[in-house]
Amino acid sequence: MPIHSLRAMFDTNIYELLLDEANANKVRNLVHANSLIVYGCKLIRDELRDTPTYKRIGGENLRIVLLQTYDSLVQARSYPIGIEIEALAKEYLNAYRGGVSRSKILPDFTIIAAATIHRLDIVVSEDDRTMKSGPAKSVYEKINKEKMYQTPRFLKLKEL
Repeated sequence: MPIHSLRAMFDTNIYELLLDEANANKVRNLVHANSLIVYGCKLIRDELRDTPTYKRIGGENLRIVLLQTYDSLVQARSYPIGIEIEALAKEYLNAYRGGVSRSKILPDFTIIAAATIHRLDIVVSEDDRTMKSGPAKSVYEKINKEKMYQTPRFLKLKEL
């Protein structure tokens, strides 16, 4: 058993990648070996719920499959988005000077704020253009340093 399980939050975009059997097996093996504990938040589940009902994968409703994948990994480890998380996400937003619209990047900032406040080790995301962009990472580091928070590390799924 590992000395320390990695505590991770998967960005919304990761759940569709977990429908690939190789990716799913990799994550499942890490979870079963107690090397990885996956956390979620209401925002991620809501974004998965917004998947159109007409989308299918292997004849099944994609939304249902994504939600089942999320629920099986996260189980009861889902954080509500409370006042403290919203406030930190808004601080990120106010300091952000990148080229992405405020409405598009606020959900990413909320996910990072949830992971930061709950002291998760990593955020797994493929989102290099918004969540993991240089301007966004600079904001996390600056604001989190001021508040004496540790910024989670960012990994792609293949780096996990």
